[in-house]
Amino acid sequence: MTDTPSGQTILVVDDEIDVRELVRDVLSRDGYQVIDTGDPFEARRVAERQLVHLLLTDVVMPIMNGVDLAKRVETVSPTTKVLLMSGYSTTTSKSSGRPIISKPFRASDLVNAVRQILDSRSAFRRPSSPPLPG
Repeated sequence: MTDTPSGQTILVVDDEIDVRELVRDVLSRDGYQVIDTGDPFEARRVAERQLVHLLLTDVVMPIMNGVDLAKRVETVSPTTKVLLMSGYSTTTSKSSGRPIISKPFRASDLVNAVRQILDSRSAFRRPSSPPLPG
């Protein structure tokens, strides 16, 4: 288990600025470095430029849904873990098999979910290449 989140970066993507601000405030108080945006394309650019430990994204957004965003981020940052959040019960998020937190959520529930994802081995990490013989 990780005792402190210092140095861990969380990328928060939601089209609602109030949600982004709330999540940023909660996670920043808990010691995480938080980057937030309402633009999924900007989120992918951020993941290309720097290490992102966790993508925390809304599922239902007008430009691109969160599951598709997660796939795009993983192409440029395969070690980034993903936590979806949604105020809706969507087939897309359920069928993705990814962890999800339902909105509205309590600050403590968000922090616990983030810690659990970051402390666990990700089922969505790509396996590393096998060692070369010899």
